[in-house]
Amino acid sequence: MFLISFKPTVPPEQLDAIRPDHMAWAARGFEAGVFVAGGRRMPPTGGVILAIHDRKAVSALIDQEPFCRKGLAEIDLQEIEIMSTAPGLEKLKQGQAT
Repeated sequence: MFLISFKPTVPPEQLDAIRPDHMAWAARGFEAGVFVAGGRRMPPTGGVILAIHDRKAVSALIDQEPFCRKGLAEIDLQEIEIMSTAPGLEKLKQGQAT
């Protein structure tokens, strides 16, 4: 599993015009089955997405992210080995070596 962490490099109001493109990008990641959860940090200082799949697929999606492509945000990608889950969340272990 991967934790994708977004950190804006500009004031939040500068992201507003690009936000629809970012949301469309995120929707494609969910539709592809790569993203499993995501949302804003609170207070709103960026966001996070949990992704499953291989690093190549996750990196390919990150390369298309509109905020970063326009130099408005930075992305930190961390790989996480999920060891335990609550019942029903076993999908979070998908794609990991066991």
